[in-house]
Amino acid sequence: MPARASSVRVALVLPTEFAYARDVLHGIVAATRERNMYGLAGDDTGRDARDNGGGGGGSGGGAWPHRRPWLFRVFRGIYTSSRFLGRWFRDWEPDGIICQIQEDRMTKFYRGTGKPVVELFERDSRAHFPRILPDDQATGRLGAEHFVRRGFRHFGFFGDGSMAWVRERETGFRREIERVFAERSESGAGVVAEFTLSSFEHDNRPVAAGALGGALHRRLSAAMGEWLVSLPKPVGVLAANDLWGFELVQAARERGLHVPDDVAVLGIDNDELLCEISHPPLSSIKIGGEQMGQQAVALLERLMAGKKVVEQAAERVAPIGIVTRQSSDVLAVDDPEVAAAVRHIRQHAFEGLSVKQMLDAVAVNRRTLERRFVKVLGHTPLEEIRRVRLDRVKALLQTDLPIYEVAVRTGFATPEYLATSFLQSTGMTPTDYRRKFAPRGRWHNPPT
Repeated sequence: MPARASSVRVALVLPTEFAYARDVLHGIVAATRERNMYGLAGDDTGRDARDNGGGGGGSGGGAWPHRRPWLFRVFRGIYTSSRFLGRWFRDWEPDGIICQIQEDRMTKFYRGTGKPVVELFERDSRAHFPRILPDDQATGRLGAEHFVRRGFRHFGFFGDGSMAWVRERETGFRREIERVFAERSESGAGVVAEFTLSSFEHDNRPVAAGALGGALHRRLSAAMGEWLVSLPKPVGVLAANDLWGFELVQAARERGLHVPDDVAVLGIDNDELLCEISHPPLSSIKIGGEQMGQQAVALLERLMAGKKVVEQAAERVAPIGIVTRQSSDVLAVDDPEVAAAVRHIRQHAFEGLSVKQMLDAVAVNRRTLERRFVKVLGHTPLEEIRRVRLDRVKALLQTDLPIYEVAVRTGFATPEYLATSFLQSTGMTPTDYRRKFAPRGRWHNPPT
């Protein structure tokens, strides 16, 4: 077939009903478009199918004159069926595969194709193929930070521990909470260091949200409600994904618990439709799905070029950040002056707020407030102001706003001051952060 030698066929076998998989597809599309893989380069149409060389020269070659375009086929809804995939693969003959493996028999199937394979996400800890994975422990730590910063001392985690990615997220969540309260205990400054942490268990059976129905779903929902009622309040609960987060919010409301005042819930994946359908809307951690897609393209290209890659060495992609919605937007703080100060900071931090200006709105002197602030939250009012600003800066750097406009909107006097503060806090410049975390399609194609 003439078209065969002029293109690379890549099979995408991903559960596109989930937001994280759709984000991966966005990243794959952005990476291939950015690297000029969609357009044929110069006179390379007739090159051998294995010629992926670079180099310059040639009319119309652009940045990648000898690279053929990538053609995709998304195999939706059959990612656990080797029979159907085998039939489709025989008809289409892909050159490479990017997939999520749900069952052991699919590992055998992919090996049998003899094609380069990049595996995304992890069902278990074994590496079957070269992998691009989310940094699940970092995701768990981010969830812990979210609740600790809001003054919570009681925590819960919900997920199916039979899956490696769930265990990793719980490990990150648990270790960060233990680390924070251990530091508070060692500080000797009268900081509240007691905490509780509970994980959901239901008859030692999997709790795969979205795969349950009928009586089993009703029993699980009842067990979730009983678990939430048993926890000390107020409690911050991290769900291993948005599906479970949605179910937790529903279970809490059915038991008469207020979300977020009694139970604050945070999901993972930032499935925007599911999060907005939730009542109240569900806060969620956005993992680096698009970045995973971009890295998967680079890894698969190396494999198809015959380069050796260590299968056991998975590349981990850091989470992007938290999208805070009503389900966790609360302060679990008993001290009224500290709570008032935090509310004032969140309302005015982006106006260049100083600690002195904040004290004008709180009826307590600086030394007393700082001592009570550290006791309840583990840090000072100035650190809270900086944190709130920094979180907003990170969010705006994922848009098309120029750096000077980001500085204006977050209360920094100049872009240079913003850059210096950001570098001190994160170890990277705002531009470097944007390159790493901003969705490529948005940054390279600003709206008109």
